[in-house]
Amino acid sequence: MWRTLRKSPARVETWLDLAQYYADRKLPWQAAYAERQAARIGPRPKAGSGDSDSRRGNGTTGDDGLLGQASLDGAAQIIERFVSALQEDPGDWLTWLYLARLRDMPSSAVPERNGKKMRPNAKKALDRARQLEIIPGESLHWLGVWRLNAGDAAGAVAALSQLVDLRPLRHGSMMYLGEALLRVGNIPAAESAFTRASLSSNPDFLQTLAARVYANNYWPEAIGILRKLLELRPDSVPALALLAKVHWEVYELSQAQDVCRRILKLEPGNQDAVLMLAALPGRMGDAHAHLAAVQAEYATGDPQSRLASSIAMASLYHDQLSAAEVAALHRRLCAPIAAAHPARTEFGNARTTSRRLRIGYVSGDFHRQHPVNLFMLPVLLRHDHTAFEIFVYHTGTMHDQYTRRARESADHWLEAGARDDDALQAAIVADGIDILVDLAGHTSTHRLGVFAKRAAPVQATFLGYPHSTGLPTLDWIIGDAVVTPVERADLFSEGIAQLPGSVFCWAPVDDYPLPAARPVDAPVVFTSFNNAMKLSPRSIALWARVLKALPESKLLLKAPSFRDDAVRQRFAGLFAGEGIARDRIEFRGPTGLADMMQEYGDADIALDPTPYNGGPPPLQALWMGVPVITLAGGNFVSRMGASFLQTLGRPEWVAADEDDYVARAVALAGSVASLRSRRAELRAALLASPLCDIASYTRHFENLLRRMWDSHCSGRGERLLAADHATRQNPGHSTLTN
Repeated sequence: MWRTLRKSPARVETWLDLAQYYADRKLPWQAAYAERQAARIGPRPKAGSGDSDSRRGNGTTGDDGLLGQASLDGAAQIIERFVSALQEDPGDWLTWLYLARLRDMPSSAVPERNGKKMRPNAKKALDRARQLEIIPGESLHWLGVWRLNAGDAAGAVAALSQLVDLRPLRHGSMMYLGEALLRVGNIPAAESAFTRASLSSNPDFLQTLAARVYANNYWPEAIGILRKLLELRPDSVPALALLAKVHWEVYELSQAQDVCRRILKLEPGNQDAVLMLAALPGRMGDAHAHLAAVQAEYATGDPQSRLASSIAMASLYHDQLSAAEVAALHRRLCAPIAAAHPARTEFGNARTTSRRLRIGYVSGDFHRQHPVNLFMLPVLLRHDHTAFEIFVYHTGTMHDQYTRRARESADHWLEAGARDDDALQAAIVADGIDILVDLAGHTSTHRLGVFAKRAAPVQATFLGYPHSTGLPTLDWIIGDAVVTPVERADLFSEGIAQLPGSVFCWAPVDDYPLPAARPVDAPVVFTSFNNAMKLSPRSIALWARVLKALPESKLLLKAPSFRDDAVRQRFAGLFAGEGIARDRIEFRGPTGLADMMQEYGDADIALDPTPYNGGPPPLQALWMGVPVITLAGGNFVSRMGASFLQTLGRPEWVAADEDDYVARAVALAGSVASLRSRRAELRAALLASPLCDIASYTRHFENLLRRMWDSHCSGRGERLLAADHATRQNPGHSTLTN
């Protein structure tokens, strides 16, 4: 059989014979591999034709995917079984390969008997597999893939890089090599590997490659691969769906809309296209239409679908909903999820307060400009590992230099994106996590199903979502006295755990030089760097009032959606409806973070939107020497700006109502000449405030984690862990004047 396969490796029937051979020998992993090869090559022979018989295609299910783990329970017994199989058939390439990987696992110790090793070591088994392999490069390919899946990117590079010069070129191996190189930080080599992979003319593979490239933030490259694919298969709905998604991500919204409409012509009712079109108004900045569209889709489907989170998110941007209405909506949306997933109640964690605690973070957002990365990475870099053992459950697909830094700062890191809720919950429980921290809320990479099932004795939500989740199994929301005031505990399904000062701390890991001062005689330029959906009708009306009060002033708006002309035209029309001419508004689309920070040099005063405050943008503006005016609203999402400015010692930049907002913006503009020359003073004031004291912030956060655990151990059933009054006092106002 092996001789036949080497001569004709593309013969389906021979692979099916091999699958049956393995099944008869009770080697299900190998049988499943052989069946997959048969399926990849082509359709099965029809029953009764050739030499096929009823035994073929037995649907064997193997679990060789377990070889993509860092360790494997029962590995010793599996090794013994494979050694026995190789004694019966020494030419069995696949079993040699599986044995090599089992011996390659770091946790796979080599038992000894009478001072001698009982089994071949990993290198010898791999050498034997490479000698016997049916398809050139197959052994190193799979070893590389398994290592990559197990989190050993360097080991994957070591295996897969040996296939670069193999001909014919293994496009799949190059794809995985590119991903492994990204994870070790060799960006140029990774891009070269992806380029080699894109030389394939196999449409199925190109679909996979485009998805991988897209997941790693190479969006223009993904579009190029998909266009090549669509030349081969013009009506491929999966390819078109991914193309629409990529256009969406790069804010080419008109193109995304056109592709969705094409999909619906080919496949009426396609859910990906329907949902994207429903979400399109939000991408274009219309929160009202977006909320109505996703609610309509949700009403006809599964109440446990991720549309529930889309509705929750959309409600935060809606300027006609009260704080109480938004909170009630979140509770209603989470009720079916909680009801469908009975929460675990028994955990083996020792209820002792003095030991080292195991802290788990669940996030897929440690990358690039994501707010979670901006705020949480500095904390990870400074955790006290003598008091806390840090676990990160990475639920995303994107890896970059920031992902690597996050991984290096953790004691344990699990790539969890491919695990379903049950599997991820089981992994977290097995790790004995004491406090599990959600860093996503209802955002795209969330795993609220895991928190609904409960995976740790104490669960909290932090940083990733500026509102109560509405999920009853989250014990705490971590905030501060401004965003989570005790007086509004009714807005939170979680208990309130307050940090002193602000819940956010600005500690940039990259350097952003201050821009040059603007000319003294230049007109006042107000600005807002935010996503378009934050630019609510209420915000536009407020900003129009400011512009009318200062007829020579201008407004610079920067948002990713402004790449699309239709979005720019929409907002120009909204401002025109408020009496503001088009030539007073400048729209700018997306740029890299470093370039974006320098663009603050073109503005004088930042205007925080309402009801969804800017989050990172106000802190970025302050860091670049631009003061911020904010309106303190009724819930977390609309009080972030107030939290920043109160902690900075600038309460005079916080407005109590709309008239006050306009008055404070106009008053601040009266000092613009002074402000322009004193950008460095504002940065210095920020740097000297608790908003930038990352060392103290991290210690306060760790103390709050310890208080959560103490509360659990005491069984007091507390719902409030208030910030100590003495520690949350600002040391004083800065000397920067209006």
